[in-house]
Amino acid sequence: MNRFLNGRSLLLIVAIHVLSGHMFAADEASGEGQGTRIGERRVPTEISAPAGAADSGSRFLTVVRRAVDVILENGRDTYGDQHSEMIISVLDRKNGRPLRSLPQPPQGVRHSDRVGPGGSNANLQQDLYRTMLHLSRLSGDTQYEQAAQAALRDFIRITQHPDTGLLAWGEHLYWNCVEDRLGDLDPNRTHEPKKKFVLFDVVHAVEPERTLKYARGLWDHQIADQKTGNFSRHARYDRHDPRRDYDFAKEGGYFIDTWSRAYAVSQDKVFATAVRVLTQRYLNRMSSSGHLALDSTTRPEWFETSPSLYAVALAAECTDAAERMDSESAFLLRKLVAAQDQAFLSMPHRPADPARGFVSYADTESGQPKPVEAKQSNGFSRHWGLGYGVHSTAMIALLCNTRQQQLGDSERGEEYRRLVVEAATLYLNESPDPAGDDLWAGEYGTVIFTLLAAHRISHDSRYLDRAIALADDAVRIFWDNDKPLPRASAKTDYYDVVTGTDTLSLALLAVHEQISGEVPQIEVSDLIR
Repeated sequence: MNRFLNGRSLLLIVAIHVLSGHMFAADEASGEGQGTRIGERRVPTEISAPAGAADSGSRFLTVVRRAVDVILENGRDTYGDQHSEMIISVLDRKNGRPLRSLPQPPQGVRHSDRVGPGGSNANLQQDLYRTMLHLSRLSGDTQYEQAAQAALRDFIRITQHPDTGLLAWGEHLYWNCVEDRLGDLDPNRTHEPKKKFVLFDVVHAVEPERTLKYARGLWDHQIADQKTGNFSRHARYDRHDPRRDYDFAKEGGYFIDTWSRAYAVSQDKVFATAVRVLTQRYLNRMSSSGHLALDSTTRPEWFETSPSLYAVALAAECTDAAERMDSESAFLLRKLVAAQDQAFLSMPHRPADPARGFVSYADTESGQPKPVEAKQSNGFSRHWGLGYGVHSTAMIALLCNTRQQQLGDSERGEEYRRLVVEAATLYLNESPDPAGDDLWAGEYGTVIFTLLAAHRISHDSRYLDRAIALADDAVRIFWDNDKPLPRASAKTDYYDVVTGTDTLSLALLAVHEQISGEVPQIEVSDLIR
């Protein structure tokens, strides 16, 4: 790390500190696998690797580095009248240049959720920036760190709306780098974060005022009622137009996370108020058994239906938030965490059962699985085959992994640990069908991370062996020798971050790090939700 200690390296130090917050935890219950502490997580210093793996593991580093090199060569905003360091999110696989028109999307991707030609969406590709930060650490080449810093800096500088403070990112927005304007696939200009702002601290290190302005914009322009916390996950990017009742706990958790980070660096009481108001809203909205309905509407297709992923995600976000907040806010957050843990863990999850999985949708009173016709769900998680609103077994397992890291050796921590290992056990034998199904790149990333997480907490080499095998399969399916960028899905032939190509790259880098015998520092990504 000494080679990074120069004048430009504050970002990397901040980034690695931030990323270490979700490291793999070592299992010390048996007295084996003594670990080093990074942040507040135990990271194993002695993990067995297959014989000869140190040499063979470099193949994954080579694939990922080659892809990032092409993105940096041709996939940055050197097009149009105004150039910047932003990274374009949809590219030609062969040369990394922006496409002139969008190909047919992967199965399960809605038109309104796509990034258009020449578009950059920093929210969707946070795992790309994390990949770049780790590439600098692993290779000693600081160009990747510098490029990630510059891309994030220019994105917030250029795309932040001057009136609302909101950014051109998330599920419906992007910035058109070729035409230097807001992307127009969504004519409603809808702001909705798709992923948690996990790089908040990294962006704050280079653009503190703009980062806090974004956090304040979420409170001022996304929350319709600042007394009750009523909000919609949808708001207008370019003017004050907050909506009501579509108060999904997943997005609410994102807001709480962002406000708590903003409070930690500013001590601004407005952010403490925002955290308390939204936390209290969810406490008030819970059923007697702690379950949260999808939203506050009375739509019959979703009435009294609780997505389990939202419960464990909210518990994870609020746990980290509590550590950043004042005592009053922390008390409320921990009360909500306890209720959501109880609600999630009371469900009859069967992640190791190929015919079942995690309970994905539950009745808000009984906690029993509830079929949801709109998602073609029998109430249990799907093992493979992502699409809009689909909650996979690996997605939920990764959030369980985050919770078991936070809880450590406690009773509930052990319950979450068991669920992670059971999900990974399913994937030892549950194989995808890339020839028959249009599988997303990110699906492989989530399953590989699930297997790596199980290996860390169980020390069972079967999970590592399976992760390596799936990583090799992913390279074969999503890469070609003459095309350095991964395809968006098994049946498409272009690069697109909407399907989690960046998460797959980060997972491959994690496999490389694991089998090369290095102390693992790459976080398990739970960003695909």
